[in-house]
Formats: sequence, structure tokens, C-alpha cells
Amino acid sequence: MKKALQLLSIILIIALCGLLGYIVWGNLEASNPNAGVTPTPDNWTPPPIVTPIPTPGPTPRPNAENASVINLALVGDLVMHTGLNAEALTDNGYNYLNVFGGLAPYFQEADFAAATMQTTLVQGPDYSGYPEFRSPDALAYSLRDAGFDLVNTATDHAMDSYKGGAERTLAILEDAGLQHVGTYRSNAERNNQNGIKIAEVGGIKIAFLAYTFGTNGIPITEFDYITNVFFKDNPGDPSDIDYNKIIDYDKIKNDMEAANALEPDIIVTFLHWGTEYYEEPMDYQRELADFLLYEGADIIVGGHPHVLEPMEMREMTDRYGREKTGLIAYSLGNFISCPGTVDFTNLTALLRVEIEKNIDTGEAYITGVKYAPFFMVDLMKEEYGIADQDWRYKLWDLHAAITSYETEGYDGLITESLYNAMCNGLTRTHTVLGAQYDMFHTGSDAEISG
Repeated sequence: MKKALQLLSIILIIALCGLLGYIVWGNLEASNPNAGVTPTPDNWTPPPIVTPIPTPGPTPRPNAENASVINLALVGDLVMHTGLNAEALTDNGYNYLNVFGGLAPYFQEADFAAATMQTTLVQGPDYSGYPEFRSPDALAYSLRDAGFDLVNTATDHAMDSYKGGAERTLAILEDAGLQHVGTYRSNAERNNQNGIKIAEVGGIKIAFLAYTFGTNGIPITEFDYITNVFFKDNPGDPSDIDYNKIIDYDKIKNDMEAANALEPDIIVTFLHWGTEYYEEPMDYQRELADFLLYEGADIIVGGHPHVLEPMEMREMTDRYGREKTGLIAYSLGNFISCPGTVDFTNLTALLRVEIEKNIDTGEAYITGVKYAPFFMVDLMKEEYGIADQDWRYKLWDLHAAITSYETEGYDGLITESLYNAMCNGLTRTHTVLGAQYDMFHTGSDAEISG
């Protein structure tokens, strides 16, 4: 009995310390507009990355005389640290378009663009970043003005403003004219087409689904429709998990059957999964990806690790007997964020997927996969040697920035140190994603290294 009481006392003390630490961090973060960068875990060391074996491109098909061709632009996570809010603040409110930097040219060539929003939209002024992301409504309107069409809201931070905040977020996205997938306001909304979002783009019908591994411990048991969670239980220690027992394969299979019943031409699935800061997917990610492709998914776009993970293409036959090219992007990294001290959290990519539909046969397939590498700049990094600018955070087109260093300098301020950092970042991007898919890469990494 005495030992049990001692154990109970220790557990209560640990819980109290954790609660106090959470409150203190939250207060510090809220009081500092530039706080909330990506945290570095204790004793973290980057795992070795495996240079991907060059995978073949999509299976060549004869050019159809009567075809519809579209381009999808898919990007990674918008991790809305408070520094981004400070960057977007103007005399007339918030505007994030400048943070998006060199994005516009790519959206001019895209027929449909989608992103994952790792925050909730609340009525200010109490905005915050990590650990509970709460952003201004202006983010939705900036996404629309930048050229986005759909937002995936199924992330571990979907419930950061709790039930009311999750519901309000969807209302604001709709007011901005943005489609959304992954979170829902009612059972009826979730059960309508199993929460699947359909988009008609250039005569091609696309089904979107989205899932997250969890909600960071915020309970949703009384309204589990609100977020598409694919873990049935809290996984606990990731080193000792039987993922086959906690992944809700039945739920995913039912959703995929519902998606296929809608007879889309292409199925895109967003997944918030994996391990933070790891540049290689876990075994369960590979197995879940295989399952989804077999069940009918064509494109899988992953997030949550905060860094890039490899891309793969699979030539396969799914359960419906369709021969196809399946595309997996295990993680596109943080699309925008305040990069932390963990290496390569400032790297991301815009994925461009070309889809063609043979109007005569009704067959649709992936005909091209390329990416454009981007670099999230933080001018306050001392090693860059830059000061006295009227901005701090901006997403740069990596190739354009490197090329411009040889002329007038991107925005007239690239230093040799920043140039070298970008060259190293481009080499790293090629190592993880594969240089052959970089839409602008024509030579070896040695030719562009600083």
C-alpha cells in the first residue's frame, strides 16, 4: 500500500510539472510574436537517409487524339508559427502573400492547387503558434488569393481550438471560396460521401480524402466525426507498436470503396503520418501506402515530419484490375514555417502532377511528375550576415534565388553564406526526392554546389 501511494505521488508530480511547462510555454509563445519556431527534440540526431533508387516515370501511353490534360500543384504543411503572423501584419490587418514569395509563377501553370493547413482560424487577437496553432482569418483569404483551391485540414493540430474552433475554421475557408477535406461539423457532413471531396477540373473528376494519425491528445470521442483519424488507439512508444493493430484499415477501406463508387478519374489521399524530423518513411507508412494504392488511390501526399521524405512511383494493378502508375510523396516538408534549429526544416517542394484523360476510352492516368524546390528564408539567422530588412520570413524559389546570386542578387540581399546554404539545400532536396524529378535540374549537384 505504501509503495502504491508513493507511485501515485510520483505520477501526480510528473503530470503537474508537464501541465505547468505547457502553460509557461504557451504564455511565452503568445507574448513573443517571433516565438514558436520548430522545436528541437532532446537528444535528436538525424537518421541516415537512403538515396532513392531512380524510379521510372509514368508508364508511356500513346497520345490520345481526344484528351483532357490538367496539372495539379500539391504542397506540404503550412505550419503557422507566430513569426509568420508577425511577418504578415500590416497597417490594414494580416496578409500572407509576401510570405508565399516566389509561388505565383507555378500557380499560373496549375489547374488546381491544394495544401495542408496546420492551424485553426480564430477570431483574434489571441493568436498563437506551437503548441496550439491559432491563426487569423486572413490566412484563408491569402491562400485563395495566392491561387489555392483546396485545403486539407486533417492534421494533428486540427483540434487546437477545440470543437468550436474546428467548426469555425471550415466556415472561414468556405467564406474564402476554398474547398476543404479532412474535418467535418457533423455526422451528416462526414457521412456524406464518406467525407470525400469531389472536384471537377478540366473535365477530369478528382476525389480527395484526408487522414491524420491523431489530435495530439485532445479528445474527440464524443464527436469522432470531426477529424479523420486513422489510428484507433494512442500509439504510445513508437519503438514498441504493432501498427497493424492500431491502424483503422476497416475505416480506410470503407472510405476507399465509397470513393471508387463515385467513379472518379483520379483519387488523391492526404496523410498526416510518420515521425518528426525523419527523412525516411517508417515501415507502417510504406505498408499503408501499399494498401491505399491497392484500394484505388492514385496519388498519396504526406506531411507531419517537417522535412522532406522520398517520392516513389509504382507500376501496379489495383483491386479493381486497373493497371496504373501510383505516386507516393511520403512528406513534402513544411511548406511555410519558422524554420528551427533542426537541419533542413527550411526545405520544401511544390509537386506538379500532370494527368491526362482519354475522352474516348474514359481512362485517366498520370503522365508527368515534377517538383520545384523551395527554401524558407529566415533573415535573422546570424550565419547569413543580413540585417536591416523590412521582412524576416519568405518562401524563395530555390533555383531562381541561386541563379540570381550570379547577377544582381535575389531581392538584392543574398550573401555568400546564404547562397551556400541554398546550394546545400538544393543538393539535399535532390538526395531525398531524386534529382530526376526536379523540373529545372539538368546537371550534377557538383555543378551547382557553392
